[in-house]
Amino acid sequence: MTSITERINELTKDLDKVNSVGILRLLRQCDSQIFSGYLDYQSLNDQSIQNEIKSLVDRVVDRLNQGYSINVVTTGAGTSGRLAFFISRSFNRILKEKGFTNSIRFNYLIAGGDLCLTVGMEGAEDNIDQALKDIKSQINQSESNNNNNKEILVYIGVTCGFSAPYVASQLKYLLDLNKQQQQQTKHIISLMGFNPIELARKIKIEKWDYSFNDIVAQLNQQRELQVLAGEKLDYFILNPIFGPEPLTGSTRMKSGTGTKILLELIFSLVLNKWKPIEFPLTLSNNYSKDNNSNNNNNNNNNNNNNNNDDEKLKLILKSYEITLRETYYNIESISKIIDNLGDSLKSKVGHLYYLAPQSLGIVGFIDASETLPTFGARPLDVCGFLMNDNNSGGGDDDGENKKTIGGWKVMENRDGDLSSVSEQYKISQSNFLESVLPNSNSNDTIVISISSNDEFNQFKSEILPILNDNFRKQSIHLIYFINNNNNNNKNQEQLINDDEILLKNINLIKIKLTNNQVLNGLPCFNEISLKWILNSLTTGGFVLAGKVYGNRMIDLGLTNNKLFYRSCGIINSIMGLNSEEMARQFLLRSVYSINTTSELPLEIKELPVYRHIEYCDESKVKSIVPVALLLASGKFTSPSLVREEIRKQPIIRILLDQYKPTI
Repeated sequence: MTSITERINELTKDLDKVNSVGILRLLRQCDSQIFSGYLDYQSLNDQSIQNEIKSLVDRVVDRLNQGYSINVVTTGAGTSGRLAFFISRSFNRILKEKGFTNSIRFNYLIAGGDLCLTVGMEGAEDNIDQALKDIKSQINQSESNNNNNKEILVYIGVTCGFSAPYVASQLKYLLDLNKQQQQQTKHIISLMGFNPIELARKIKIEKWDYSFNDIVAQLNQQRELQVLAGEKLDYFILNPIFGPEPLTGSTRMKSGTGTKILLELIFSLVLNKWKPIEFPLTLSNNYSKDNNSNNNNNNNNNNNNNNNDDEKLKLILKSYEITLRETYYNIESISKIIDNLGDSLKSKVGHLYYLAPQSLGIVGFIDASETLPTFGARPLDVCGFLMNDNNSGGGDDDGENKKTIGGWKVMENRDGDLSSVSEQYKISQSNFLESVLPNSNSNDTIVISISSNDEFNQFKSEILPILNDNFRKQSIHLIYFINNNNNNNKNQEQLINDDEILLKNINLIKIKLTNNQVLNGLPCFNEISLKWILNSLTTGGFVLAGKVYGNRMIDLGLTNNKLFYRSCGIINSIMGLNSEEMARQFLLRSVYSINTTSELPLEIKELPVYRHIEYCDESKVKSIVPVALLLASGKFTSPSLVREEIRKQPIIRILLDQYKPTI
């Protein structure tokens, strides 16, 4: 049975037939499933999932209160790994500010390492050897930092479809390691994804002895043994079901959003329950104001504490759901950007550039990084850049002589500055203003996002003059987040209204949100709102550019095992072959440029999938899935003839409408 994350979402089956406003309305319905659920499956607002979340939070806080140092390691491939970095960075910043980094710290692991934070890498999530080296480095780090053996690893493996070999191999290693540990020193192991466990991938992982399904079964077995023994749990499975993605299989969208919500929910509850005075909730609700008095009341019994936990969890989830609604109140404004971007992408010489400060900037290049494997975009078609941080510290107490840092220093990633690797890694404000903007043209779309008066003033002084000097009728949009619950930003709207005359070449979009932060210093609601917006821009833009058929990707890259099989499914489904094997053969003919009139060589048929992926990377072959689709139409016998047809008509959707057989 097909996993839910790979199924077609009936809501968006005509995604390619509606205009930009229609696209946003369909995305709004799909994103609402994060909170409303899908069919009769358990989801975020069901007690079973919320109980699992609270049990994990309780277990981590219990270990902290026992005096253990906690190393929270979140790990994943692609979007999951980027979000692991992003959210670990955010929580480490607030821990550092409060001085608690010796008690708990947040680490991230991403398949392919820091090079994959902004750029995808072929085969990274399938590399089991590297996955094991990565997780062992965290274990060794813990042992070297704590000779008294008082550190516990809290592992959160994120794989949206329960399929990533990178996560599976780490889970297996930790499960085996825990069997050798005493109860008091067991690591806490959790799996996060958005499929029922019975739909975990059953295909045996290449170069390994297990499938992902095998590892999920082992994890679940250990969990059940602890339940039967009446022990406190060290094993957790967090799998609310959000339904199929709006763009089939594109887990950067709903699943990525769900990952961000779940991780921030868990980590916020851990810190708030452990140190409620230092980490109070900062949400627009009377309950959050009552937290401190409740926590200082010694007469509270366990029942009341449990009720408090329930209320806090529900309050945070409700705040995310409100943010979803408030974001999609702006459909008409956002649709204009999608229309501009569609024109940019159809021109074949246009680009999409994101520029934003701090965490909003990171949201930008997370979205940009996914356009290559999802839509077959060129490396520099969609790029993200970070505004300078002019308040990085190092000055006097009165704020004078603050240091200005940019690019990778703002990122605070493990491997530091990677800008020398290639153009794709040049992410600073100066890179954008000095190298990209002077070469920009009327086909480009530029989206700048800010959320405070200071950021607006920085935009006016450092960026706006250069934008005006280099204005060549680009489509420029400024997204300004205005938070109704932020006393420091009461004059946000008035400030920007006063200066609107300065923005003569810029389309201003004001996004008004009830909430900004869940904890002080954690602007997760602005971030999640921007994620919804940017996901809609790239999805909508590439839909209008003809890179989507129905709600199926039709120009994705073959960068890992999962995408190879997804491509076979796309060919089989769109062309009505009713045969995965036939679809695979058309895909291989496209990869190796073999005519349909010739027999597919046995040595190619029998190659393992990873060899095909390596060949695609080495040969830099393009338009693999579009060529395979048109070969499957029966109207072409030669991949070279198909590529010539694509050269003349690069909008693949038009070609499919022209040549696709009637089923």
